[in-house]
Amino acid sequence: MWTRFFAATAVATVVWAITTQVALAADEIHEGKVVAVSDGKITVFDKRDSENDTFVVTADTKISRNGKPAKLSELQAGDMAKVTATSQGDKLIAKEIVAAAPE
Repeated sequence: MWTRFFAATAVATVVWAITTQVALAADEIHEGKVVAVSDGKITVFDKRDSENDTFVVTADTKISRNGKPAKLSELQAGDMAKVTATSQGDKLIAKEIVAAAPE
């Protein structure tokens, strides 16, 4: 009986650890000027860390420009952008891009 209890406890602990790691992959907010837009990627000069950050844009990425839904190809270098992203390995995956043309 104790063997089953300890086995069940060990399994529950492993499941908890895996679930916690997935939950800790929190979204990151990056804001700055769009430097480049290419097929499936956008590069933004992140004013927080003063570095160019390149994001992978997927079919699930929500994109808007000037308050209207947009395609990646409609974004332009010089636009200001707020990118909500998540890390997957060494890549940043854009979940949402909110861009605005410079004034």
